[in-house]
Parts: sequence; structure tokens; C-alpha cells
Amino acid sequence: MVKNNNSYWNRSVHTKLSYWFVVIAVSIELFLGLRNSTTSFGQLALIEASFGFIGIIFVDWMHGQRFTLSYKRIKFKRSKNLFIRAMTCFIVIAIIQFVFQIIPLITSTEMAMAIIFAAVCEEYFFRGMMMEPFFRFGRTSKDKFELFRGKKISYIELFGILFSAVAFAAFHVNYYKNERLIGMVFVGGLWIAFCYWYWKDITIVIIAHAILNAIFVIQFYQVFLP
Repeated sequence: MVKNNNSYWNRSVHTKLSYWFVVIAVSIELFLGLRNSTTSFGQLALIEASFGFIGIIFVDWMHGQRFTLSYKRIKFKRSKNLFIRAMTCFIVIAIIQFVFQIIPLITSTEMAMAIIFAAVCEEYFFRGMMMEPFFRFGRTSKDKFELFRGKKISYIELFGILFSAVAFAAFHVNYYKNERLIGMVFVGGLWIAFCYWYWKDITIVIIAHAILNAIFVIQFYQVFLP
């Protein structure tokens, strides 16, 4: 668990993995968006690309860093227990998906690819960009309560978790217009936002979200394309 202290705000949020994830994801979403710019799918892909680009620049700025493509200039963050934490995050959202039993409609291989890499862009935007300001204000708040095992959360941070989940679900209304899916996205978004608050590690939630989206794609091909 990472404490909310000044050192958190003076270092990069990137691990080597998250850095390459976001560079590749934004590039793919941008390519697919430009390639299909006259369709709603292409326009959504461009929005996803902008989410990733805006999110990473904002999060870097919040941490006193400048986004750079120069690999050697980045002081990468080291992520502790990455696999265990990512799997913990993933297992819960997988259970949520199983309870709601939703499989999104996929109409092309390009859409399948866009869905998988959208996870990276969305995490930098909905978790990184939207939640980091609440972390910053919440760290100095005296209005906190103990959650469990001495871990305290401020009402500001709690609101940030809720705000992120609501915005995340609202965005997906445009994707599917399905009430059950929106419910799944909201509940899953709450859990992912909680994991991001608890561990303060963007790589963990990126991996969990990307694996879930990949399973969505696999499920679709198994169910609808036997």
C-alpha cells in the first residue's frame, strides 16, 4: 500500500509496462479512428485516443512531470506485487461481469482490437485524470474515517471514487445503450476506482481492465462465431 505523502506527488506514475501500454494504445486507437473516421466506431476510437493522451499529460502534470517519448529520461515507478494486485482487481470485476452476464456486440476485428486497447486509455482518463485531483485535496483533509486495518479515506477521496465510476458508466451509455451493461460498468468502475485509490498504481488497473476486455472479445467469438 502506498501512503499519500509528498513523495507520491514528486515521481512518475509510469512503470515501464504502463508507459508502453499507453503509447501503443493511443497509437492504435488513433490509427483505427482515422481509418474509420466517417463511422461512429471511428469517432469513438478517436475519443479513446484523446482520453489516453489527455489523461497521461494531466497525470504527469499533477506529479510534476512532463510527458516525453524519450524513454531514457523517464524515472519509472516500481510496482510492488504487480501480478497479485492486478489479479485481485481483475477477479472481482470478472465476478461482476459474470453476475450481469453481458457480452458486448463486436462487428469487426478492428472493433475487437479497439475494445482491448480502450482499457488503457480509459484508465488514464477516468482513474488517473479524474481521481488524482481528489487524491491531492484529500491528503490534507482532516475529515477522514477509518475504512479497515488503519487505512483512512477522506470524504473527498470517497466522492472521487464515486465520481469516477459515474462518469465511466455514463460514457459507456453511448457504446451500448443497455441498462444492464451500464449497471455492470458502474459497479465494476467503483471497484476499479477503489483499487486505484488503495494502491495508487495505474498499471494494476490497466492490466485488470485490459484482461477483462480481452475476455469480452473471446466470449463474443465463442458465443456468436462458433
